[in-house]
Amino acid sequence: MNSAKVILTVIHGNPEGQEYVFEDHSWCLIGRGTDCDLRLPKDFEHADISRHHCLLEIDLPSIRIRDLGSKNGTYINSLKIGQRSFAAMTPEFDLGDFAAHELRDGDEIQVGHTVFRLETVDSSAMADTMASLMPMG
Repeated sequence: MNSAKVILTVIHGNPEGQEYVFEDHSWCLIGRGTDCDLRLPKDFEHADISRHHCLLEIDLPSIRIRDLGSKNGTYINSLKIGQRSFAAMTPEFDLGDFAAHELRDGDEIQVGHTVFRLETVDSSAMADTMASLMPMG
């Protein structure tokens, strides 16, 4: 049984401090669309985020992200990993590279002006550490 979990925390943007927790194999669609798993508001502050901006695949220990042809791109630790070839082109007709990119604990993901920090937590390792700190009696 896998006791690890992934936590995405908004470290810049609205709502700052918001956490999204994933404990099982998951696909997480990020964007402003009503069908997104992690849905950002359809307001002026988030206008630079596409309806279907990027996709996370959480299959611990592997975590991957791919840009889905967003207009303004997706970033990992300030490095752009993808966006549409041409801003006027819709993602459905763009033949650009939508390759998956591996993520690691501590990585920062930016969509528009919103930045998330990725954290992986292994509950069993944490429990073992806590047990070792407990006084034996």
